[in-house]
Amino acid sequence: MRVSKEPSVDALRQKADVLESENERLSKSVAKLTREVLSLKGMSAEAIELNLPGLMAKVTSPQTSTPPSGSERRPRKRNKDKEPQTGHGPTAQPSLEVIEQTVDLDEADKVCTSCGGDMEQWQGADDEVEVVDIVERTWVIRKLTLKKYRCQCGGCVETAEGPLKLIKGGRFTLAVAIATAVAKYMDHLPLDRQARMALRQGLRITSQTLWDQIWALAELVAPDVKRIKQHLLAQPVVGADATTFKLIGKGGSVKWQAWQLSCPQAIHFEFLPSKSAADAQELFVITDDEGAICLKFAGVAVVDGAAELAAVAKALGFDTAGCWSHARRNVLKAHGEAPGQVDEFIDLVGELYAVDQKAVRDPPSDDTSRGYRHLIDNDKLRVLRDTESRAVMGRIEKWIAEQTCVPGGLLLKALKYVADRWTTLTRCLDDPLIPLDNNLTESRYVPLALGRRNYLGARSKRGCLVAARFYSIFETAHVCGISGEAWLSYAAQTRLRGEVPLLPHEWTPAS
Repeated sequence: MRVSKEPSVDALRQKADVLESENERLSKSVAKLTREVLSLKGMSAEAIELNLPGLMAKVTSPQTSTPPSGSERRPRKRNKDKEPQTGHGPTAQPSLEVIEQTVDLDEADKVCTSCGGDMEQWQGADDEVEVVDIVERTWVIRKLTLKKYRCQCGGCVETAEGPLKLIKGGRFTLAVAIATAVAKYMDHLPLDRQARMALRQGLRITSQTLWDQIWALAELVAPDVKRIKQHLLAQPVVGADATTFKLIGKGGSVKWQAWQLSCPQAIHFEFLPSKSAADAQELFVITDDEGAICLKFAGVAVVDGAAELAAVAKALGFDTAGCWSHARRNVLKAHGEAPGQVDEFIDLVGELYAVDQKAVRDPPSDDTSRGYRHLIDNDKLRVLRDTESRAVMGRIEKWIAEQTCVPGGLLLKALKYVADRWTTLTRCLDDPLIPLDNNLTESRYVPLALGRRNYLGARSKRGCLVAARFYSIFETAHVCGISGEAWLSYAAQTRLRGEVPLLPHEWTPAS
């Protein structure tokens, strides 16, 4: 008889005892076989006992013993004591304009339904209600009359100035180009989709017309994008990385590379045909019209250890620093194979970050959420890195040397990755300006990746150039904690007046 249909409680207890004994016997058998397999693979007895609990947990509940695909987090147990979320109140909206409006009763409702008399306003008893509303974008044609003035002598004629325009003789204002660039490179809306949205709002416009506007805008601010790169090349420490970006031509798509330089004050993108060292070198230099190098990077670049970047560093004469986030990520891949050892390594790396956190100043009350690095006291961090961080690094190096790994296993491969880059990974001990990782650079690829999913890529080399310029502007504004749209508007208007704008880290809306 099946257990679920057994009517006797005593019989159920007996069956449960039998099943429990069998489970215990099978668990011991699996543990014994696991020890034998790991021993045959060359793992020491100490390492086997360290990792056996994690491996057994993987056998019994694989869904909780390994991190999900693409995750860098270790598995965590759910907190059963945590109280369930019961809801939330209205979100504060300090940036929205407040419009005062009084709502009155209809005249028919001012008559009392009981006696038929006229009702009077109850002073001081009004209800106040706050709602969030939306005002949809409206396209309009402004017909402007530009007044002319002349002198009676006939020697002077003056005409009132119209709005600033990107394209001489064109119909569209600068605001149209800025809104189009923001919609594509910040909100990830393809130009065709923007044209359809405009049609619903009453404007007939083609994606080619929108492209003409953002091309003119990109050309206008090109000198300022170059100035952002100049600022980066003058920094003592930058981050560098690359990701794919498609160039979609008539014969099919080709994978280009979106190279990036970063620092806490600026981001620069450069879309190049490949990931080769020859192309990557263009990221670290500025050349004149004849191709001669007039400015090159001479500091330290935080990288993931790619061979191309190592070759560029050697050719141009700058140093590289390793990324602890990449080291941690590679070791974490071995969690299913050796959970005990991986957990020990991850905890040691966590101590490095805990030391850095000790150097963080108290954030100002108006600080935006830009991470902790722009709040670090570098003088304090220099002392902490030379004492506490150096001690942790020594423990990590000693720990790696003591490990016994499965031959050909994931842990062996991951620890070799760390050991091969040890010189660059420890370079941060001598310079507080060198971050522990290259996460700032990687995080600024998120908007590009979202756009890549929406409009797939660029249809021409000019499209790649325009994308690189606007991503440079918007992501630079982001790390500076200002509005990319506001700075672009300021910079474009300043350029149209024939002046040179401040760079994002120099500018605030008040300035």
